[in-house]
Amino acid sequence: YILEQRLIAQSIPQEKAEKVIADIVRTMYNPKFLQELFKPQELYSTSATRQIFDKIAHSSIMRLSESSMDKLYDLMVTGFKYQVISCRCGSDLIEVTLNHLNSIRKMVSPEVIPLIDAATEMTERAYRALSTGAAALLRQSLLRNLQDKRV
Repeated sequence: YILEQRLIAQSIPQEKAEKVIADIVRTMYNPKFLQELFKPQELYSTSATRQIFDKIAHSSIMRLSESSMDKLYDLMVTGFKYQVISCRCGSDLIEVTLNHLNSIRKMVSPEVIPLIDAATEMTERAYRALSTGAAALLRQSLLRNLQDKRV
């Protein structure tokens, strides 16, 4: 959502904006990347998350200055933190994630949709079976990781 809004605000031509989003979605939902992301593990550190963000952002034809990249990253983190805080319980995280995936599916070209569908299936398989306590712990871990980030 945020990237799409920024592309519109900067009057990027529709064709170029679609290419930027498709390139980023291809990188974000690359099957090898998703397999690594879905492995049981501790949360990524802030610096590791930023490195992943930079890699994804640079996977497109979009080029940003360091200052613009910092602002975009801050907007993304702020949006994510807002979403996590808005979840009343851990299971809401799964619903928000699936809603985001569905929204992305609607904004991308048909050749990218199978990547989104695979991510949706992986999300449902990995998180639908979480107990209430495990989902609450996941939400708490995310909030703890985001506590120093300003909204």
